[in-house]
Amino acid sequence: MNTIQETIQPGAMQTSLRAGIIDIGSNSIRLVVYESESGGSYRVLTESREAARLSALVTPEGIMPSPAIHSVVPVLRQFVEVCEAYGVAQIRAVATAAIRNASNSEQIIEILNRETGLEIELLPGEMEGHYGFIGVVNKIDIREGFIIDIGGGSTEITLFQERRRVSSFSFPFGAVNMNVRFGGGGTWSEDRIKELENFILGEARKHPWMSAHPGLDLVGLGGTIRGLGKMDQRRRNYSLPHIHNYAMQGEDVDYFYHSLPGMDNNRRKRVPGLSKSRIDIIVPGMIILRTLFRHMKASRYIVSATGLREGLFFELLHPEQAVHENVLEFELRALLSAVPKPRLRHLKQTETFAGILYEALGEGGENEWNRKLLRVAAWTYQIGTEVGYIDYEEHTQYLLTKRPLAGLTHREIILTALIAGIAAKGKWRKSATAQVYRDILLPKDEERTRRLGYVLQMAAALDASETQAVTDLNVRRRGDRLELELVCRTEAFMELRDLKNASRDFEKEWNVKVELKIKSSH
Repeated sequence: MNTIQETIQPGAMQTSLRAGIIDIGSNSIRLVVYESESGGSYRVLTESREAARLSALVTPEGIMPSPAIHSVVPVLRQFVEVCEAYGVAQIRAVATAAIRNASNSEQIIEILNRETGLEIELLPGEMEGHYGFIGVVNKIDIREGFIIDIGGGSTEITLFQERRRVSSFSFPFGAVNMNVRFGGGGTWSEDRIKELENFILGEARKHPWMSAHPGLDLVGLGGTIRGLGKMDQRRRNYSLPHIHNYAMQGEDVDYFYHSLPGMDNNRRKRVPGLSKSRIDIIVPGMIILRTLFRHMKASRYIVSATGLREGLFFELLHPEQAVHENVLEFELRALLSAVPKPRLRHLKQTETFAGILYEALGEGGENEWNRKLLRVAAWTYQIGTEVGYIDYEEHTQYLLTKRPLAGLTHREIILTALIAGIAAKGKWRKSATAQVYRDILLPKDEERTRRLGYVLQMAAALDASETQAVTDLNVRRRGDRLELELVCRTEAFMELRDLKNASRDFEKEWNVKVELKIKSSH
């Protein structure tokens, strides 16, 4: 497995690609232009979305009529123009359920390719689930579970274990075509809800593996679960406006199951967090989601903001191994890929010394988890220098909360930002960040933040010059005394100065007295 340390070695992964991914879905047609950067990171340059509702345009005989096909052409042509304007090296266009399920699918693809110059892939249902799986597990640190992708005309279910896809199936029902079939012009009666639930259960029971793994998380992607997540966040006044990796319990979705169906479309327009473009299809999508969740006996819902399009891009970027073994390691390595080598050596030294200090303190309890937080904060505490060196600690906290690392839970995102802020500031105070996110943090997290923050501040002080003047560190705790033996290759003036300042708060927080012993490496 690759580690962060590889980023400071010559020959680290340098992959570069600019690509346009076009997803012709049942509910909407989307374009995302991605650009990869050195180290494997990527960013979105632009994205466009056009509502299509193609599933609703298919006749009862299963044919997509010519006017419906040609209505897509202007959208795709302009998407191609956008890709050309951004200088993309490769366009990958895929069509999913609405076209896949149409009886004239080959004719549709032929017309669209001829009229747009694209080479559109008609994506089989299993492959749609496969790419959704890649998009999810590369951005959420989860080893096993179910993935559900509710589109307009299909629903893909994937079971994965040990970060490997085990089983997938694509059902030919989604939020749009189930709204056409069971929806009652806005409001849903109990009878219509029950009809749809029975229909879904009848189809799901044909696949015993879907109910053979109770207790797993159900990771959802697509507009239905994102909409429910946003509504739940607004209902709770949730402080982190970040939908990815947001977790909901069964009762959270049940709340909307009992409130949304009885509303007409005008009332749904006023529900905070619900997109106006989904007011009519949120109910059938939610019924599909909840019915399968209960059938699987899943543990909780997790919202993924990544899926099919990201999976397609990851395969272009890393065709040999599209699935990363460790999400957080990959994210950190990518984040640090453009950091100057001297700073990377400093961050590595800071991480090493923080680990030595923390181990010697003998914290106990949640040791492994605390070490994870300390390690991530050590590598990221100076990331705010990307924005500017002055007040970089504030930039660091902003970036870590507004552009959070995949592989961290929402609580870990906030704690990492707070610990990193202490490492740079020199004095703990109840920061604005801690106040804003108090609904996510637990009562003991303030103490955890201070303790780990001051450990990291000491570690950073031990390489204050960023020249590795302290070459080795040995730490031993004897009751209320903490003996630090520093092996130095120079006088280490800056390190000793900063260490003296950092020791005051560290000693108070950890109830120890720091005793220094200096040895020369010469």
